[in-house]
Amino acid sequence: MIDPTAWQFLDLTCPLHPDQDRFPGDPAMEVTPVSTADDDGFEVTSYRLVGPTGTHVDAPAHVVPGGRTLDAIPVTESLLPLVVLDSVDVAAWEARHGRVPAGCFAVLRGGGWTVAALEILHARGVTAIGHDTLNTDPDESVDAGEFPAQRWWLEHDHWQIENLCRLGDLPARGAWVMCTWPVPLGAAAFPARVIALTPRGQCEG
Repeated sequence: MIDPTAWQFLDLTCPLHPDQDRFPGDPAMEVTPVSTADDDGFEVTSYRLVGPTGTHVDAPAHVVPGGRTLDAIPVTESLLPLVVLDSVDVAAWEARHGRVPAGCFAVLRGGGWTVAALEILHARGVTAIGHDTLNTDPDESVDAGEFPAQRWWLEHDHWQIENLCRLGDLPARGAWVMCTWPVPLGAAAFPARVIALTPRGQCEG
């Protein structure tokens, strides 16, 4: 049983709102009141959005026709050990912190992934990746309309979470991450809620 007093909980999720950053060409989220608690007895709101909105999860089906969709990702992958990288130099990270553990969630703060780095994480048995940018790839690749890192990772049957926040408050290793999202059947991407659990005294920020 997890002792909540032994852990600090950090929400890594960006709140959803119509003015949030989004991928060029994606429509803005629309929020429409349907009824109110004052006038109708219940607060009901309609939300219209594309799947990859805000902090969101991408399943392999996001780029792979017939690939795994969100409902096919097992709940056993909802709680994973967390490792945090400041660059795509995995060898340098391992020299300081030890081998990247199999079955973990690896996040990169402040930049885009490279295929070379993802190949190493795949070989280590990493379950999923995340980043605090809107895209898996560096800006220069995205500006050129190229997404090699994202495609490589998802094509190898992994999933990822984009547009995370507060990664600067996390230790390089020792934390855990909880990743949750609705399970629309057949969906390739959807907003997610991501929470880090860090042993008290180990937060960096």
